[in-house]
Amino acid sequence: MMLERLLLFGFLFYLLSITNCQFNKDDLTKLQALECNEPFVTLHVFSGAPNPAWQINIKQLVKIKKIAHQSLYQNNSDTLYSKSTTRIMGYHGFTVSCSSNKLVFVHGLSTVEHLLLLSGRRYLSESVIGHVKEHIGEIMTDITPMKSNHADCNQVPIVGPDTVPVYDPKSDDQGCFIKKQSDNNCYAYGTDIVTNTFPQPGRGSGRKWSLNTCLDMGNASVRDGLIYNGTKLPQVPPSVGHFAALLIWPDTNFHWIRMDANGYWSHKPGGTPVRNEDNRGLPITDPSKSDFSPWTQFCAYFIAQPSKLRIQ
Repeated sequence: MMLERLLLFGFLFYLLSITNCQFNKDDLTKLQALECNEPFVTLHVFSGAPNPAWQINIKQLVKIKKIAHQSLYQNNSDTLYSKSTTRIMGYHGFTVSCSSNKLVFVHGLSTVEHLLLLSGRRYLSESVIGHVKEHIGEIMTDITPMKSNHADCNQVPIVGPDTVPVYDPKSDDQGCFIKKQSDNNCYAYGTDIVTNTFPQPGRGSGRKWSLNTCLDMGNASVRDGLIYNGTKLPQVPPSVGHFAALLIWPDTNFHWIRMDANGYWSHKPGGTPVRNEDNRGLPITDPSKSDFSPWTQFCAYFIAQPSKLRIQ
């Protein structure tokens, strides 16, 4: 019953909001004031059926607030948007709600929109997800700005933030995955730490891996500070840090990939460039089903909190 009421009031709220549908600092104030045990997200996209809605948890709401604040204030703008909001049909935005009279409309803040979409991934069809992603636009790259225009990539380690990274190699870790491309491998990129040492699981914590197996490589990464998170595809970002996945070329080699803020995955094979596609040139939505051959054995997901890791 509560969900039905929220859907109805969310639609009415949406109609009232559409005349001022770019997320701004007034909206941020309302979002920060939302407090409840059962927050809901509604995606405004359908015409002939009720809009999709799902419940999120308190940690997810805190994450959404944090990213929204970071997006607005680090960019020093009253309004940030990526796409026009004058669409007649299809995607128009999200509402985040705690009750029928406590709702915030979110549109035009692409980083938060991607996060909200990711939170409802298991409730949405691939066609809806694809449509929304198309009209959200690109993740804003200023969320994690470079510390300077002339980064010294020799001053390592360069440690990424303890938030879900944005896919933008030119600014990620001050652009040093490009400037020091040959010195950093998949493990460096997967953990979001530039070391210039072609780091190896376990070496930073004093006992490097010895066997190219899921068990040995996974244990070595845990010694470095990564947290094992099972084999089920994550549906929402962790409260701190980001997800990384381990794959094995049986008895031969390992490979790490990471989840970015847009919900897709990216990787850096050895000393080659960073990329966000698999061997078939497809975006990576599920590492266990993407083509990374000959790294054919999917092992598990891990949580990486860069500030807590010992990578060398």
